[in-house]
Amino acid sequence: MDKIIAYCGLNCSECPAYLATQKDDYEELQKVAQTWSNELMTFTPEDIYCDGCNQEGRIFSWCSECEIRNCCREQKLENCAYCDDYYCDLLKKPFENDPTAKERLDEIRKSL
Repeated sequence: MDKIIAYCGLNCSECPAYLATQKDDYEELQKVAQTWSNELMTFTPEDIYCDGCNQEGRIFSWCSECEIRNCCREQKLENCAYCDDYYCDLLKKPFENDPTAKERLDEIRKSL
């Protein structure tokens, strides 16, 4: 499986929603939906289907509201590493949640 890096630097190839989608494993999608649901948000397996936020195809339901995704798509960028304004305030929260996301994008920037 190819490594797919999300706009924000997350590794889609390691995401449980992405993996379950690629395996077409509805039972696993149900588990992910339950795990990700809370008192503020409830997800169904259909909400969880995802082929990667920067790929053509299905995306996790929340991704359509993601400011980072929307920004990159408007600018036609592969991910934030390709942005002239890297890294902006939109990335603070994802980087706090997953510092390896910043490391991935930094590595991509070095190779540009």
